Amino acid sequence: MTTPREQFPKVVESIKGFRATYLMAAGVKLGLFEKIAASPGITADQLAAALHLHAPYILVWCRTAHALGFLEADEAGRLRIAPGFEPILAEPASPWYYGGALGLTVDYEADDLARLPEIFSSGKAVPFQARGREFSEQVGAATAGLHTLVAKKILPEVPGLGERLHRGLRALDVGCGCGGFLLALARQFPGGRYTGVDVDRRALTSARKAIKTAGVARRVKVKAAGADGFPMKGPFDLVTLVQVFHEIRPDARPAVLAECRRLIAADGWLVILDETYPSTWADLRRPENARPMLTAFSELAMGNVIPTR
Repeated sequence: MTTPREQFPKVVESIKGFRATYLMAAGVKLGLFEKIAASPGITADQLAAALHLHAPYILVWCRTAHALGFLEADEAGRLRIAPGFEPILAEPASPWYYGGALGLTVDYEADDLARLPEIFSSGKAVPFQARGREFSEQVGAATAGLHTLVAKKILPEVPGLGERLHRGLRALDVGCGCGGFLLALARQFPGGRYTGVDVDRRALTSARKAIKTAGVARRVKVKAAGADGFPMKGPFDLVTLVQVFHEIRPDARPAVLAECRRLIAADGWLVILDETYPSTWADLRRPENARPMLTAFSELAMGNVIPTR
């Protein structure tokens, strides 16, 4: 029989992960990881002085980050980012960068999780589009690496699509949010024309600003989706939904897919990139299903339902 003594380490590891998340988020927000990456061999005192932070607390942060494996340190306290972590924690331009997701977790998800007892009682969620501009922009920051990966690697490897992307095509991004994926496509394939659609009008305001700043307003546009569908005629050579499908209410998904079908060219591509929830209890414990399992739990407060297929 499994004993409490054998099971208790799982509880300890869970709490350790909770605190490690906040340690990483603080390191990203305060620029600690970036400064250490730029100045390998820096000490905790030097780090605190450079960033105008309280030295005794920064020393504890550094020691904890070293204990958890995010930093390397010698006995003189000279610090370096641990191998493999620079792109994840100190390089915002990297597709591996997780700083935006950490900010989303501690600034927004933590509040949602604290409200779960209330939500479990009432069944009332606050959907994505009702959460305000700052939330939408934080989600955009959290998904920036994914957008870069999809634009640079995933889409070009779809048979036949890579060539069309390089030649230039018309693409529609459904659920474009603040426009991050549209801009990633525009940077990677400058010959194309890109349109985004979303129900979140505040996110679209941010998208228009980002598009103007990037200087691509002549070939990147965004529009608001209405209750009766998408406000465009098509046809589009490519229609994408990147980490969006699970945010659409299950009863609305058939209508959204019908709109995609209406707008896509006969020889076009529909690309849906999303998580899928395990279909059986046994599959819930498979390591590859950890992300969708945890996403389904953490997004209960938004009313999101992860599809099983």
